[in-house]
Amino acid sequence: MTSAITLPFVSEAAYVHGAGARRTVLFEAETVACTPMRVFPEPEPGHYDFEDTGYAFPAVTLTTLNDVVVRGRSNLLTAPDAVLRHDILDLETDVPAEEFEGRLHLLDGCAAAWAPCDPFKVDYLARGAAFTDAAAWNYAHWMSEVLPRVAAFLGSEEQAGSPLILDADLHPNLMRSIERLAGPERPIYRLGRDHLVRVGVLHNVSPTGYARYKPRGQTRSAIGHGVFSTQALSRMVEAVRGAGDAGAEPGDRVKLYLHRGSSLRRLVNQAEIEQALTARGFAVVEPEGLTFDDQVALFTRARIVVGGAGAAITNLLFCRPDCPVITLVPRTADTGYWYWRNMAAAVGVRVMSATGEAAEAEDAPANGLVGDQPYRVDVRDVLDAVAEAEAMPSAPTR
Repeated sequence: MTSAITLPFVSEAAYVHGAGARRTVLFEAETVACTPMRVFPEPEPGHYDFEDTGYAFPAVTLTTLNDVVVRGRSNLLTAPDAVLRHDILDLETDVPAEEFEGRLHLLDGCAAAWAPCDPFKVDYLARGAAFTDAAAWNYAHWMSEVLPRVAAFLGSEEQAGSPLILDADLHPNLMRSIERLAGPERPIYRLGRDHLVRVGVLHNVSPTGYARYKPRGQTRSAIGHGVFSTQALSRMVEAVRGAGDAGAEPGDRVKLYLHRGSSLRRLVNQAEIEQALTARGFAVVEPEGLTFDDQVALFTRARIVVGGAGAAITNLLFCRPDCPVITLVPRTADTGYWYWRNMAAAVGVRVMSATGEAAEAEDAPANGLVGDQPYRVDVRDVLDAVAEAEAMPSAPTR
């Protein structure tokens, strides 16, 4: 077995500066304003950081690189003389997925080597655009971190004729979202997790959204709540909906409760909440059982959305600005409690939250930062949130 090759581990910006690669700005840097979020019941002072009223997001760029290796299930790129990471990743606070999974070895944070036992199969493309990612299989990360990058690329002058390099084995709904953006004729190159492709001319779009895969350290300051580009996410939403979308008539609007079947963050009194909400005219839906097209149409028509924190809530991206979204979450301080609010702010949707205590402490994960333990939310708090949502004045539709 040959030994691993160690290369400098650098940000794409640093590499572009040194190598003189071409980089253009697709969307300018911005500051995303977040309105104060209502939480039910009102939390104890200091439990949440209510002074966090916004975040900065860097410019979204398109870089053209020569002779680069793309790996399946990874957004790290390997040039002949360096391994490239995107510019938001901070190695002092973030553990990239490739390091966590043992695929990449970091040496003092300034050099990296792919694991020598990492199996691979090498192919070659003359040209392509990379959209592989360790979290691409996850609907929330796909919709906020991968698909908006595709939308941004397809709106650029460089997109003509370039195959889209995607991870293999993506859910049909994710592939349908690509078809909604790119059309059925766009060439797609599917890359397996253990495969590589060397690309002669590679186009790479910088992040449109980012949430830490794992924090480096277990302190509250290490928690990442997610940041997102309003321009990139809005471009994606508009493109997915299509220019011919006429919007929903007021009589068509529906109130939705999202049934969650996952064992992670299991809402132990979900049946009780569903019963209370159906009595108030809510429809109970299971988004994971719907096609992508049906999810887009359903959430575009939504009047109010209530659901446990999970992938299905990501469909708030398709809600109208006058559709409040109420997330049900465990009341734990060391979780990304602003994640959905930050995402919603990027597309102008209002989020509230009803929180609950852990229900079965013995089933809680060893890592208290994960916040995946079962929990219970008081029905009265859910109904209070719904009452406030129903009283909100309508906002202009988009």
